[in-house]
Amino acid sequence: MATINTDIAQKIDIIARFNNSMTINLTIKNSDNSVFDLSDYFVFFEVEDARDSLINLTNDTTYTSWGLTSITNELGSTSLSSSGIISIFVTSQELALNPGTYDYRLTLVKDSTRKTWMYGKFKVNKD
Repeated sequence: MATINTDIAQKIDIIARFNNSMTINLTIKNSDNSVFDLSDYFVFFEVEDARDSLINLTNDTTYTSWGLTSITNELGSTSLSSSGIISIFVTSQELALNPGTYDYRLTLVKDSTRKTWMYGKFKVNKD
């Protein structure tokens, strides 16, 4: 029996330290190793608690994605460019989470296409 797998998501766990800043730089590439054109995509980096509730790490109650270094719209998503680069910067204030383990996902959205590229555990260690 043949299998077709359309799940491109990579499970990658992230470990951060309480009340410290964090930067993650990603370069998204095609299977032929060329840079993936992210123009017209929006990226969402979302962290959830054990009840599957999104963690809001800023004072803005409409902002559910965080740590993205680019122009952010009112929905908390970020428009990307043809460089294939996604930079996630989280401030020490945003990482003032209770130490513990959360779930996260990095999702790219373009028109009606939604792809989860990364997911896994987001662990915050005590300082």
